[in-house]
Amino acid sequence: MVRLPECGRVLPAGLLLFAACVSSSGLLAQMPIAQQPADASAPYVPTLTFDVASIRESVPSESFTVGFDNPDRNGLIRFTNVRVMDMLVMAYHVDYQRVLGAPPWVESTPFMVEAKCDSAVDDKLAHLTIRQAQLEKQHMIQALLADRFRLKARQETREGTVYNLVVAKGGPKMSTNLLPPTAEQKAWFHGSPVPPLYQSGCDQRGCQFIAHGATMQQLAAALAGQMDTRVFDKTGLTGKYDFVLEYLGTIEGPGDSDPEARLPLVKALPDQLGIKLEPVKGQMDVLVIDHIEKPSPN
Repeated sequence: MVRLPECGRVLPAGLLLFAACVSSSGLLAQMPIAQQPADASAPYVPTLTFDVASIRESVPSESFTVGFDNPDRNGLIRFTNVRVMDMLVMAYHVDYQRVLGAPPWVESTPFMVEAKCDSAVDDKLAHLTIRQAQLEKQHMIQALLADRFRLKARQETREGTVYNLVVAKGGPKMSTNLLPPTAEQKAWFHGSPVPPLYQSGCDQRGCQFIAHGATMQQLAAALAGQMDTRVFDKTGLTGKYDFVLEYLGTIEGPGDSDPEARLPLVKALPDQLGIKLEPVKGQMDVLVIDHIEKPSPN
């Protein structure tokens, strides 16, 4: 996921960036996907790695575009001006603030990354479920980080701030009158089915979440990506809802002082949807970096 100024973090069906950026594929679930079984009886164990990879530090003249090309069922990644921090987030499916011990260059230095496999890997990925293919791509990026960046990392559970999603005073304001997606919304997904909840993009005015029959569990998962920690649905609401949530920033933002600006997320939720986030102490997964180094150019 990529830090979007004023917009929190985005973990949509594709990594959503500003107009200067491009995206191809990303992941949404908030629990580290490596801990999510492909089915209830037999957890899927990924094994694939890239065959070849080219990694070099970006030069200033290349810094105008950021791109993530990471299709689930193709043994290819092509990252333009990606930070290693972004790769860690994708590889281990952990929020940015839960990556601990990384040196400053991991968050600041952009790299040009391209890695690929032969057609046999493409064929295997094509016959996996989406979740299994995503697990394989994560494993492939983990192996690439270990090989080329000499990454040594461990996952731990620590106490920190998490959030409960609850009904605000006055009750929910979301509509249960489910409407079909508009032609414009369908066009956003280029013919693919419109998901029940997605982020339509961020710009200088802020971000939007658009729901078409979304559950509160789905909203809680999306909000976890914005708040950089776990969010638990405690609303007791079991229905499916249509809504548009507009906001700027997460906890604080220009909405605090500019009456024309969008509200920060924690204020937009009760104002627009009639639900709110309550901070509580809870267990959260973290990724601890024991060692990492810049790769030699190739």
